[in-house]
Amino acid sequence: MELVSARSLSETLDRINQAYFYDALPAKAERARAIEMILSRAATPNSYTGKTFGLTATDERGRTHTFTGEALPSPASRNHIHAEEACRCLIILSGGAARRAPALSAATESLLTAIRRGETMGAHPGTFCCGPCTVALWRHMAVGGLGEYAKTLNTGLSKLDAMRDGKGTWRRFPFFYTLSALAEVRALPSAKRALKYALPECEKRVNQLKPTSEFSRRKRDLLQRILEAND
Repeated sequence: MELVSARSLSETLDRINQAYFYDALPAKAERARAIEMILSRAATPNSYTGKTFGLTATDERGRTHTFTGEALPSPASRNHIHAEEACRCLIILSGGAARRAPALSAATESLLTAIRRGETMGAHPGTFCCGPCTVALWRHMAVGGLGEYAKTLNTGLSKLDAMRDGKGTWRRFPFFYTLSALAEVRALPSAKRALKYALPECEKRVNQLKPTSEFSRRKRDLLQRILEAND
């Protein structure tokens, strides 16, 4: 499987996340190409904080989405989410070796600075400015990113308790993107509560989804995994 889209960081990250989701990461040589592509986007002019991994000109002209297909119209949110996802993908591709990359270290420290600044202004620990950005943060921490700060993941996930809308979904938090994070850390107490709450809605939607696109296929497969894990 080819991971690299030469003109698009967003597409490259999407391919990596898809390969990881379906347990189909390619051989070392292709993973190395993808790592190099992500690192080449370090500290580019449009990167979040100027020290993370920035989208390409092609990405800027087009539409970007989360892994589960939610559109990202806000430039600030889009840039932050792709920065978190880029760090996540570097860890996925090379594990512990990725943490030695200076660009990843710089991006991590810059993200942590922004996160801590938010906390000083009253943000719940383990969360960020909005629902989609918070989920990207959780997905980054779910693979071991952000060092010691990853210990706040369960605390961050507990924010979902207060965001329930009584319909099996959450205010501010995109349903499927949130599920994608919860499914990776389902053993955490806060994730267990959130998944139990969302289970009836997952059961309702799984038969409604038809795999007419890559995004709908991922959503359906995600729901099926969650339901199978709760049998």
